[in-house]
Amino acid sequence: MRYKIYYQKNNKLHKVILESNSKTELQNHLEYPSNIISIKEIKKFEFNLSVFRNRKKDLFELFSQLDMMLGAHLSFHESIDLLLLSKQEKTIYEVLHIIKESLSHSTPLEKSLAPYKKYLGENTLLFLQLGFENGNIKDAIHSLVEILEEDIQSSEKLKEVMRYPSILIVSLFTSVSMIFVYVLPNFDFIFSLLKDDIPTATKVLLTLRDSIDQYSVLMILLFVAVSLMMIFLIKKYRLWFDKVFLLKVPIVSKVIQEYHFYRLFLSINIIVKSKYQFQIAILNSKNIVNNLYVQKCMNHILTNIKNGSTIADAFEKSKIFDDLTIKLLHTADYTNQYETILLDITAQYKKRFHKSLKNFSSTIEPVLIFLIALIVLWLILAIMLPIWNLGTVIN
Repeated sequence: MRYKIYYQKNNKLHKVILESNSKTELQNHLEYPSNIISIKEIKKFEFNLSVFRNRKKDLFELFSQLDMMLGAHLSFHESIDLLLLSKQEKTIYEVLHIIKESLSHSTPLEKSLAPYKKYLGENTLLFLQLGFENGNIKDAIHSLVEILEEDIQSSEKLKEVMRYPSILIVSLFTSVSMIFVYVLPNFDFIFSLLKDDIPTATKVLLTLRDSIDQYSVLMILLFVAVSLMMIFLIKKYRLWFDKVFLLKVPIVSKVIQEYHFYRLFLSINIIVKSKYQFQIAILNSKNIVNNLYVQKCMNHILTNIKNGSTIADAFEKSKIFDDLTIKLLHTADYTNQYETILLDITAQYKKRFHKSLKNFSSTIEPVLIFLIALIVLWLILAIMLPIWNLGTVIN
């Protein structure tokens, strides 16, 4: 059997793969390292059902349980031990085991959990790190639960908005496919009788069908090539794309802005409540927003604050926040009531995010219905007009 071993050496995380008959015999291996963080068996084939699980909900449930245990005055070590004794999803169990081993060996938690960074996300690693640095892991876990809960609610709201448009698009695609496969072949004889008297709508439909029949493989290859090219361009010029989607796309940009700014100020607010300086809150929160342009603006804000600008002036110079946010930050600078003002800003962005989602839904649904109606009208005319014209041909 093969085992993947994560260990610490020179304050860095390393991994090595060793072969042994069992974990017990593995310790006698010549290359067996010290400062072990975790040992994981590598299986030749394993159908992992965890890919179908909701990662955010799993993390929320885990840290909610941990929050309740800490609230019941159990220590962090005791809470982790209790969670390990209960039945856990495989990846969650591995994370808990690594946290326990890391605390036992006094290993930096962010380095120990580095292999699970994608699974845990920026929020989880950030608040665990802040909790241990600040010596108040209880408040950090409680704050993390708040953010995870808000994140899940936002995702559910977005899915709810997109559900109906998605059903419309899938239904349209299915209907058109059925017409091409089952309906049109039954009308070929009628179309052949009309010859040059076929209506324009029918000619377009038949041309489209013939093109799909003859060049379907080429179209698929072209679609794949264009998709890969777009992925490459987005990765290479991600800063530009992030800026365009954040500022330039009608309706969509508003949703993206409110969502990113809501998460940003929610994180800043929670960190400031934990008695950290505003600059530290910005520094730790900027990577939570998965938008390079916003991250770039936050770096400029940090630079301006270090150069002597007030917080409100630094945010105003970024030119991505609205007047109300800037005015509230000016009030915070004047009164030094940052916690209260940040709570108000967060509430404003949360309210605007839900409103922008509603506006997006109320705009895109009628547009989709109108487009589907036009396509359906075209299909009806393309099929029925030749039948109506058949009487003329017979006469």
